[in-house]
Amino acid sequence: MLDFEIEAGDLQRIADELGAMPKEVRAAYNRALTRTAATLRKLSSKGLQSHLGLARVAAVRRRLKSLRIRGQGGMGSVRLWYGLNDLPVSEFRGRATPRSGGAAYSGPAGSHSFDRAWIGASRYARKRTILQRVRGSRYPIREAQLPIKDKADVFVEDEVFVKLNDIFWQHFSRDLERRVDYMRSR
Repeated sequence: MLDFEIEAGDLQRIADELGAMPKEVRAAYNRALTRTAATLRKLSSKGLQSHLGLARVAAVRRRLKSLRIRGQGGMGSVRLWYGLNDLPVSEFRGRATPRSGGAAYSGPAGSHSFDRAWIGASRYARKRTILQRVRGSRYPIREAQLPIKDKADVFVEDEVFVKLNDIFWQHFSRDLERRVDYMRSR
């Protein structure tokens, strides 16, 4: 999990520039956190879909959670959780092909071969996928899965987390300006 710390001195400096009250600063801070989390979820889901070669963005959105944590003095925090377990082959763009002794997948997520596997219909998507036996017996059967953790970690650290600072300060300063202007115009 990646952490991001906001300096209280920076918050106070912007509040002093605008002449904001502590209550306005807390409200703007909490709203900026919520909006930053929503923006990061959107950037992550769309970016991971294209970076991993997924067919639908819903596969990523199901695995993104944002958690609000209440803090002291009304200053909360937000945590983003990424579920990076392996995904079924049917969630990816690409082609499943039969091979001698198994089946193979090739597509934007790379090429992977699976021993003792065959092509069948997926439970999750209406397309051909790769099925495998869990044990040596006839049943149970499961869909073959591809790893996403390494690629997703690199993408989140290099593309999404880099923008976090700018996104938060943009939301915070804009919201605080609007709150101060509104209170002064009343």
